[in-house]
Amino acid sequence: MFEWLSNKATLISAFASIGMLVIWSVYLHIFWRSHQRRRTPKLLINWGEGRELSARCFVTNMSEGAVFIQGVVVDLGTPFGRHRIFISDAEDLTKAKRPSGWKYMTRQGPLGSGQLTDMGSFEEILEYAFHEKTGEKTFGAAALGQNIHQFEITIIGMYGSEDILIGASRRFDIVRVRGKACLRSATVETHQIVSSRERKQLARELAMQL
Repeated sequence: MFEWLSNKATLISAFASIGMLVIWSVYLHIFWRSHQRRRTPKLLINWGEGRELSARCFVTNMSEGAVFIQGVVVDLGTPFGRHRIFISDAEDLTKAKRPSGWKYMTRQGPLGSGQLTDMGSFEEILEYAFHEKTGEKTFGAAALGQNIHQFEITIIGMYGSEDILIGASRRFDIVRVRGKACLRSATVETHQIVSSRERKQLARELAMQL
């Protein structure tokens, strides 16, 4: 037995080295994936207080670092085509009878890790976006359901101290439930805008609004 081990020592040593290399490669891969997940920004767009258009639009920062929200975009799907509107200035929140303060004057601002911010009700957002694009008022959820069949909300921000533009979007349908206009998510999850092409497009659009 000892003689056999002695004769095969070189081969055994080679296999042991290969095994250690595989083990360390697996550990390195796990460490790198964990590091990437911590560095990758993530924003969630969701709703609360029911499924009707009066529900609130919430944005949550699930990134490890803080995010500064620089812009909010709404894409409206109407019988006359799609329309893209920036609603960062939040005139609808300013006009609403809500508490005073900078958070009710703009949708821009810092959002710490794990924090949530209220963007206003979907009805307010869509009313404002529709009026900005057409100059007309829809007068309530019923009229919104007739003029808008689908919409997408996109959040644009800067992530932490890395000075990189990030974005997240989620698409919703407006459906009739028991005669009322209600929300239905067209996408299961919030889409994270991470590709270089998408980020460059957002940067160009944001620059045109500044």
